[in-house]
Amino acid sequence: MTKRNLFWLAVLAVVALLGATRPAPAAAQAKPAEPLQVQETNHAGVVAEFVECKRKEGVLSVRIRFRNTGTEAADWYRVSGGKYDELYVTAEAKKYLVLRDSEKVPLASPGSGGYVRVALKPGGSWLWWAKYPAPPADVKKINYHMPDVAPFEDIPITDQ
Repeated sequence: MTKRNLFWLAVLAVVALLGATRPAPAAAQAKPAEPLQVQETNHAGVVAEFVECKRKEGVLSVRIRFRNTGTEAADWYRVSGGKYDELYVTAEAKKYLVLRDSEKVPLASPGSGGYVRVALKPGGSWLWWAKYPAPPADVKKINYHMPDVAPFEDIPITDQ
């Protein structure tokens, strides 16, 4: 074997070794959670997908993905004027509002100056999340209310 062939054999071995230590391609990453329920919104081409409702240590965490299935961009405010209390949970005839930290900042998707803006290109998505006081352990389903979307009803709670 010539020196040139040995050189290329060594290069191929190094490339193979480096390839074995590379992270998995993006296609191998986890796919988004399947929705528990899907609702149309008042924004053309945009659907709201309820993807998570988990109860842990007295806190209920919810996640809703907004997806633009249309051909036009969509732009709106999920929260305006700091009105986080317009996004709430009901269970067993009781209303639960977004939790706040010790400085009264809502435990929800962050915004700026009391506004949470959503801007979706066609095919784009955006995730709303918020934390609420959890209903009692014997409550197994909730309803979720927000402006511009019909209520999500009978969403099952996953206990952790």
